[in-house]
Amino acid sequence: MNAAPGWYDAGTPGRLRWWDGAQWTEHERDMAPPAAAVTPAPPVQGAATGPVMGWYQPASGPVRWWDGQKWSGMRFRDGRPGIDWATSEQPAAAWAFAFVFLGLALSQFVLGALAQTVVVSGVGTMLLTILWFAIAITSSAVRRIPAPTGDPLVSDIVRPLPGEQEGPGAGWYPVSAGASRWWTGTRWSEYTQSRFGIRPTFHGPRSYRLYIWLCWGMVALGVLLLIAGIVLMWVGANASDYGLTTVIGVVMLLGGILFGVLGGLLLAFSSMQRRLLLIPKSPPLMA
Repeated sequence: MNAAPGWYDAGTPGRLRWWDGAQWTEHERDMAPPAAAVTPAPPVQGAATGPVMGWYQPASGPVRWWDGQKWSGMRFRDGRPGIDWATSEQPAAAWAFAFVFLGLALSQFVLGALAQTVVVSGVGTMLLTILWFAIAITSSAVRRIPAPTGDPLVSDIVRPLPGEQEGPGAGWYPVSAGASRWWTGTRWSEYTQSRFGIRPTFHGPRSYRLYIWLCWGMVALGVLLLIAGIVLMWVGANASDYGLTTVIGVVMLLGGILFGVLGGLLLAFSSMQRRLLLIPKSPPLMA
């Protein structure tokens, strides 16, 4: 039997046995895949779903990951896989956040100008506005790249790819509430599967650190805005500017609450992000 390693019918009804590429092993399982390791069949080249998932060279720009339906922010540049500096799986949501922060920043600038005090109160919010616009523009531009043609590029650096089997029990195993990671049978791969599709995680350690810094940065900004808002409300109580200082204080107070709550929520989900971005240190329990 000259076949690639995998699960095959060895003659026992309802059972599959592991073939290691040279001989049968003692490992068996039911024909139905275990619930914890559901492995979808990969797209077929030329099928209705389009090109098979993999790393492709677009008409312009770096080699990029195609998940079988759309381009992602994961790219390959200077011999190393990574991720775009500004990317989102939901460009529409990024546009929405950009306009929300823009409105908040403009209101802070206008109120500060009217009161002739604290005219820079919206600088922090405007910086976030610029960031979200950059994410929205970059993500939307990537999605508009024409679908790939030709064969995917394969490099040892980006292997093992999803679907590659190196031992018994290969499959997708859950690593968080909504994501699974490919286990080859002997090691974890750098690829996860979620509702957004299959994504490489070579950028995982760096992205996780940036995520934590962003969370604490938002919490710190929220605290500063809260303090500034309270001070301005206290000053506005005795000011003669028709309450504009008080209004600015209220806006900054609300902004501080917004940033503080958002940063706190992101920190609460940090453990899930860690499991999603970082390779587990132990094999799956169900393998």
